[in-house]
Amino acid sequence: MDRNKRFRTFIVLALVISVMINVSLLNKIGQLENNIYNISQQQQHLISSVDNQNNNVQHALNEFIKEQSWISSFTMEVNEAELDTKQAEATIQWQVKELHNDSKVVFNYAYGNSEEYKEVTAEEVQKGLFQAKVPFEVELEPQWEVVIMSSDNGSTATSMEEEAKKMDGYNEHALKYFVSVTYDDVVKSSDIYTEHLGHYGTNFYGMLQTDVHFYDDQVNINLFNHNVNKSSVLLEEVYLLKYENDKLIGEEKLSLDQKNPDEMVQFFQLNKLEQYEDMRLVLKVIYSNGETFEKEVY
Repeated sequence: MDRNKRFRTFIVLALVISVMINVSLLNKIGQLENNIYNISQQQQHLISSVDNQNNNVQHALNEFIKEQSWISSFTMEVNEAELDTKQAEATIQWQVKELHNDSKVVFNYAYGNSEEYKEVTAEEVQKGLFQAKVPFEVELEPQWEVVIMSSDNGSTATSMEEEAKKMDGYNEHALKYFVSVTYDDVVKSSDIYTEHLGHYGTNFYGMLQTDVHFYDDQVNINLFNHNVNKSSVLLEEVYLLKYENDKLIGEEKLSLDQKNPDEMVQFFQLNKLEQYEDMRLVLKVIYSNGETFEKEVY
């Protein structure tokens, strides 16, 4: 009995010691985790501090380079009231910091896909402050994007032709320019800058996003009109022109969702259109000023 009692006492003591050791280990592990967390926080703080210092140094360096440059940055203004005439004028200003008495300041620009630069003698509006006016044509039309979706494979696609047209339109309205200053036998030229002016035409009619959704033997068509610049010209009606190859076989009007009226976004839809052989689909949009635009969406 005494041996059993001593054995049980030993077991109890061993368990108590084991529990105490485990509690001590858990406390140490907790302290270790806290230390690791603190070190991690300090490391993050150090990285953030180094990044901030690098940003400050880079900003100071950029400001120093700008101050040391012989020419300032460029500013551009466009009179948007002229846009409805499809002709507009961009006024670009800059400052020449190192100007000699006999200096000739020339604004050089190329518009669209042209690589041939035209020269315009800059007008000095104040001492060292110059400007040049560049006319450009504006295509007043909506920016139209078409996305085709299929429920069969869950795929979404935009055609390569659409992407190519988008890039062509992007480059077509690009204004590339630089300034050259000549005096004595010295010629200085600034870097070449690019401004994309196509969005001025888009602001007039907004952006149209069309989703063409195929499922089973039917088609759903959704059109979202984004009035990006709160233009007074509004989209009023949308029609789907149904073609069989090149033959027009029908026309259907898309309904405007009136549940959530929003001046900035309009939602038109046409559901459960039956698919047919040699189907070709064209959307026609009509604006409040009477202008119409068409887009083949399938």
